[in-house]
Amino acid sequence: MLSLLFCLGLGFVAPVSGVAAQVVAGGQAAQPGGPTVPAGPPPPITAPFTVHTIATGIKGGYQVVAADVNNDGKVDLIGLGLAADSLIWYENPSWTPHVIVSVPRMVNLDVADLDGDGIPEIGLAYGFSPNGSKSTGNIGIIHSNGDPRGLRTIKEIDQEPATHRVRFADIEGNGKKVLVIAPILNLVAKGFPDPDHLPTPLLMYRPGNWKREVITEENKGVVHGLRTFDWYGDGRQDVLTAGYSGVFVHSFGKDGKWKRLEITPGNPSEWPNGGAGEIVVGKMGGKQFFVTIEPFHGNMVVVYTQDGQGQYHRNVIDTGLVTGHALTLVDVDGDGIPEIVAGGGGSRVNLFFYRATDATGQKWQRMLMDNDMSAQSCVTADLKGNKAANDVICIDGRPPNSLKWYEYKGK
Repeated sequence: MLSLLFCLGLGFVAPVSGVAAQVVAGGQAAQPGGPTVPAGPPPPITAPFTVHTIATGIKGGYQVVAADVNNDGKVDLIGLGLAADSLIWYENPSWTPHVIVSVPRMVNLDVADLDGDGIPEIGLAYGFSPNGSKSTGNIGIIHSNGDPRGLRTIKEIDQEPATHRVRFADIEGNGKKVLVIAPILNLVAKGFPDPDHLPTPLLMYRPGNWKREVITEENKGVVHGLRTFDWYGDGRQDVLTAGYSGVFVHSFGKDGKWKRLEITPGNPSEWPNGGAGEIVVGKMGGKQFFVTIEPFHGNMVVVYTQDGQGQYHRNVIDTGLVTGHALTLVDVDGDGIPEIVAGGGGSRVNLFFYRATDATGQKWQRMLMDNDMSAQSCVTADLKGNKAANDVICIDGRPPNSLKWYEYKGK
């Protein structure tokens, strides 16, 4: 299973400055292109961070989540491993580990305080296999039993084979979150290439009855990236997916119906090498922009910025990732221009920090962030409680499966 997930590759490239390659007009993406970059050695470590190892031994390290788990006002960390026996949270600032639950083959989680007691509930996907016929696809909600440091109770709400991503989202802008889940492939797909281009469902559940609702069955092939973001700025969180067929925003309207819009087809190569694998959205100089890893488990970091007419331009800023998998934004210096952290799940060093060298995000400088990290997941948080979310935390998929905190030390 792990070999299928990691799809290990080889090779590095030298830092590059991106070139805007295509225009996405009116929210609909035209066919993009991108520059090719000659191979070269990895750069020296120059990213402005001090590295702290919080934990090791999270077998098959796959996801890190930052949240206040015990309602003490400090941001804690949850480390999930594909091959781990237990789900563990690490208490800030001592980083003492506490077991949450023990269930098999965990793959993804998200947190939200659904009952208003200050202790977040956890939505968890477990029983995972990329082969749908071997995946029980369990979806559970984890509740505290009163002591946030004690074991918790998990309630299974559904099973959907190959469920791979879970996110809570406030789709109506009323503070009431639903759980969104995305399988990685159709149950009967013939492996990751999926030559039949089968539909991959996107589903949701409302707290209380936890009844399955279909968002869409129009996505096809692998769906790997799942994000929530208020794309239209109307106070409602939208659901963004990234996969073989491109990047789409799914919006729940006031009429109670879902709408699906392509925002970019991603990498223009033929199936199954097209599309995107991850997406993150932010603001730069007051304008919305987004970043992708292309294609699925791909080698490219791509920045999409808007012009004066609101059209998005595709800008490949690097082609040096190996099995690209981790992606986050962090404004380390508080200047309103976020930096990018991206990494991959390969067997080689693969974690980079990208800083814009102009105010519009057209050119970027790449710096090596860690020479001992193949990141499966990275998040941004304020671990020190200084009102600056400029800490980055990543989890390594290789032994010793480290959970690391990158503390910003630059200017």
